[in-house]
Amino acid sequence: MPLPPLTITLSDGQKLEVLKRYRSTYVEELKKLEGALTEVLTALAEADFLTGYLGEQPEVIELRKRKVETEALERRRQYLGKIIERLDQVIPQQPAVAVPPPNAGGAGARPGLKRY
Repeated sequence: MPLPPLTITLSDGQKLEVLKRYRSTYVEELKKLEGALTEVLTALAEADFLTGYLGEQPEVIELRKRKVETEALERRRQYLGKIIERLDQVIPQQPAVAVPPPNAGGAGARPGLKRY
């Protein structure tokens, strides 16, 4: 006798959490990508600078070979930016919750109750 197939239905909270989780994953990837792109663009700027002093030395040519990487990295960066922007539009803004510190007397404290 075969078992019935499993069916999964996400609750609204689970749907929101998966959107938030993927958004944070994309933000982390974007940070790494921007670091790599900055490194490549720095190498290209250094190569342009060194060309004036050293000419077309093998080291300078090696730095310039990384120009091909910039196009792919920039395309991915723009794509991730669009995904994050779309997720920001879909994820509802949650109001900030002010939680009083523990053991704080105040409006919620009952009179006559002593805390030790």
